[in-house]
Amino acid sequence: MLPSLRQTASRCASSLFPRCARTIYTGVSAKDQSVMDEALVAVGSQASPIPATATPAPSPSSLSSQHPTIIEIPPAEDPLLHYFASSLLTHGHRARAARITSNTLLHIHAFTRAPPLPILRQAVEAAAPAVRTLMHKQGGKMVAKPVALGEKQRTRYAVQAILKASKSKIGRTVEERLARELIAIVQGHSVALEEKLRIHQFAMVNRGNAQTRV
Repeated sequence: MLPSLRQTASRCASSLFPRCARTIYTGVSAKDQSVMDEALVAVGSQASPIPATATPAPSPSSLSSQHPTIIEIPPAEDPLLHYFASSLLTHGHRARAARITSNTLLHIHAFTRAPPLPILRQAVEAAAPAVRTLMHKQGGKMVAKPVALGEKQRTRYAVQAILKASKSKIGRTVEERLARELIAIVQGHSVALEEKLRIHQFAMVNRGNAQTRV
């Protein structure tokens, strides 16, 4: 009985709801082509058809005769700016330190209307000490011995002195205080320069205790 009911139901469904074949056309219709042509004409890119003949490739002799084009590409990141941002890094917030460094350069440019990176380099070079003094115990007294610093050590001491001296500058943000301190160092009146002079004077007084290699 059930098979007969299924056959009857299928016949009724086929008579009431005939099957419709539906095809999907993925090509460009005439309407779409007309819209595309109008858009090309509107933007002015409707050009003449490209000829079938291709342009011949240049010969090696002509390529060798041409002078190479020199393109000056700046580095992805300056080493001094990278170290300056690393000195400002606190609690692993690298993006915040990089933002402070960028804003410092922006403030320098706003104050001086000059390229900020050369000013930063000049300030670091001016605040970098050449020596440091180590205290050693000889017998029953402490002896100060001057030691020469390398390039990286001088940069480290200079950046630390700049960050320390910038805390006494006026400004609402760290970037503004750093910019004012860097400009003050270039102008020649800064606490960092006074600290450098004090270190050099103390090393000069104790230059007799410096170890010399024969």
